[in-house]
Amino acid sequence: MNNPPEICRHFGVCGGCRFQDLPYQLQLEKKEERCRTLRDEAGLEAELRPIIPSPRVYAYRNKMEFSFGEEGGELVCGLHRRDRKRAVFQLEECLISSPVIGPIVEAITACARNSGLPAYDPYRHRGFWRNLVIREGKFTGGFLVNLVTTSTGEPAATEIVSALDRLPEKDRIVSVIHTVNDSLSNAVIPQSWKTLRGEPHLEEKIAGLTFRIPPFSFFQVNPAIMEIFYRELKTVLDLRGKEKILDIFSGSGAIGLILSREAASILGIELDPEAVANARLNAGKNGLENLDFREGKAARVLAENRHHWPGRFDLVIVNPPRSGISKKIAKRLRELAPERIVYSSCNPETFFPQIELLAEDYRPTVLQPFDFFPHTPHLEMLAVFERRAQ
Repeated sequence: MNNPPEICRHFGVCGGCRFQDLPYQLQLEKKEERCRTLRDEAGLEAELRPIIPSPRVYAYRNKMEFSFGEEGGELVCGLHRRDRKRAVFQLEECLISSPVIGPIVEAITACARNSGLPAYDPYRHRGFWRNLVIREGKFTGGFLVNLVTTSTGEPAATEIVSALDRLPEKDRIVSVIHTVNDSLSNAVIPQSWKTLRGEPHLEEKIAGLTFRIPPFSFFQVNPAIMEIFYRELKTVLDLRGKEKILDIFSGSGAIGLILSREAASILGIELDPEAVANARLNAGKNGLENLDFREGKAARVLAENRHHWPGRFDLVIVNPPRSGISKKIAKRLRELAPERIVYSSCNPETFFPQIELLAEDYRPTVLQPFDFFPHTPHLEMLAVFERRAQ
């Protein structure tokens, strides 16, 4: 881990991978030290465990989202520049994703240039080519290619599929999708989409389970470390098979599915209806019958059941977005009064200050950082809270 780092040809220009010029051990030390500082600033005495490194330092990401733009009067497809956030540079490689990514981006860029249609300008809200999203099944080997445009034109589907079919890794591209997004947001919002070739989804295998991943569902970007994360979670929880678990922000149900064989029942809450449908499908696909999933905004579902659920669950899991949990959700968690709360956070900067929202009734007993994102400042924090004696 102290070997000289491999440097991407775009390092210094690209807005990502700010730690790539540091030896990996030093990256880990910097992340661990940041967590320790945040813990101390929060006034916590809980032990901070040593950060668990990623088993893959390069080619670990299973999803990349690229933007179209113009550079020197030519259409390009890649990532945003570090020095000019509005500018996009033409991507040739990305060391934290698969080597197959570069040729796919090159092929799609050539098709976009041949079309004569302009790249979308997110500031003037004009143009056609918006994004190229590529997902990979790290343990299945398949790729899903999702081409995102506005409705102001039509991509040459035959040309695009033919270009991808000429690539050496063509057999690994199991899905090609076209998505229309006319929203003003820079996020990929599918107002409509269709499959140009192959299946409308990707599959991945983790911890002995098979997951079907639709084009727009959230799935952790580093599957290699997820196996370690789930194994550590099982060890820390030491479930006895009798626990009733509530999984908030359950997504496609990954955590629930992983824990289901060691628990009595699991109920997931998720806002995205497609993710809920996919979670149910994944449960059935793996022959798991003790899970259920409820669609809705977490705060609303918890409020609607505030008189029925207290005392019902032994364990509550929360895996929120980077902004963390709200005061309302923290209040509902305390009302539920489970013996333990598991909090998985991708943003320690919001996680540590929010511990105070639970502190009256719960104390953290496990603070375990994981390096989900090598070469970046980001990490994942797994925390376990135990209910204070009343």
